[in-house]
Amino acid sequence: MLGRDDWGPEDMDTGWAIGLGIGTLIVVVVVVLLLLMIRGATRAAEKAEAILDALLDARDNTEGLWRLDTTNRTAGRIVEAAAKTRRHLAAGASRS
Repeated sequence: MLGRDDWGPEDMDTGWAIGLGIGTLIVVVVVVLLLLMIRGATRAAEKAEAILDALLDARDNTEGLWRLDTTNRTAGRIVEAAAKTRRHLAAGASRS
């Protein structure tokens, strides 16, 4: 077994090289992971934007449905007025 005194300059160079290699490998792994995270976030943002566009289109395409209640009430008033007119005309025709 080698003791502390048995290490020479060549061994120090080897140690630095191994440390540098491990450090470089760690940095490369971190960079790859960060790039994958950025890519995933970008895809998620694109999907979220597409979903928002679809929701806005759906809102625009169904806007008329929100006015349907007003249309139904107006149609009911028209039918009621027509029925009154018919009764009035029928009553006037029967008096003649």
